[in-house]
This record gives sequence, C-alpha cells and structure tokens, in this order.
Amino acid sequence: MTILVSPPSFVMQSSEELPLGFDATALLLSGQTVSSPTTVLTDLTTSTTITLANAPTVSGNIVTQVVVGSQLTADHVYRLVVTFTAGTDTTWSMPLQISCPF
Repeated sequence: MTILVSPPSFVMQSSEELPLGFDATALLLSGQTVSSPTTVLTDLTTSTTITLANAPTVSGNIVTQVVVGSQLTADHVYRLVVTFTAGTDTTWSMPLQISCPF
C-alpha cells in the first residue's frame, strides 16, 4: 500500500546532507512494528536510480534515510520511496519528491 507524505515535496540543496524521517505510528495496527526498511532514490529528470550512501535506519516507528546532497544534480527532481514491512501481510511505501534547485 502507498501512503502520501506531508509535505509531499521537499527542497534540498546539493551542498546539504539531511536525515529525512518518516513516522509510521499512525499506520501500525496493534502488535505491528516497522521492519525491513528499504529506500529507492530516482532522478525523475533522467529516470536514473541513485545509489544512496547510507541504508535506512529504524528507531521506534520512525524510518530515517540520510540523503547526501552531493549525490544530487542541480535543477533535477527526485523521488525518494521509503518502503517497510509492518506485519506478515502488510507493506507500506511512502514517496517524497525532492527538488534540487542548487
């Protein structure tokens, strides 16, 4: 299942290194926990997948992915999709659009 994030887009400079956190608390049913997080960063301008420098981490119900701006190209738009498992039959994906103007 895919859920929209708020805000749906984010502006990031190529000189920044930012941890982007996704709070999954409201998505979890009783007894569910966040596990097996994965992330995919796609350059929507070129349709290229970017290999992120760090793996996503989980702390409680928050999945965090550090995005290193030096991996981004100015004037390109990206989509970061965070996916995690909440239970045996429940997987959530959360897309975030990242614009890199500088």
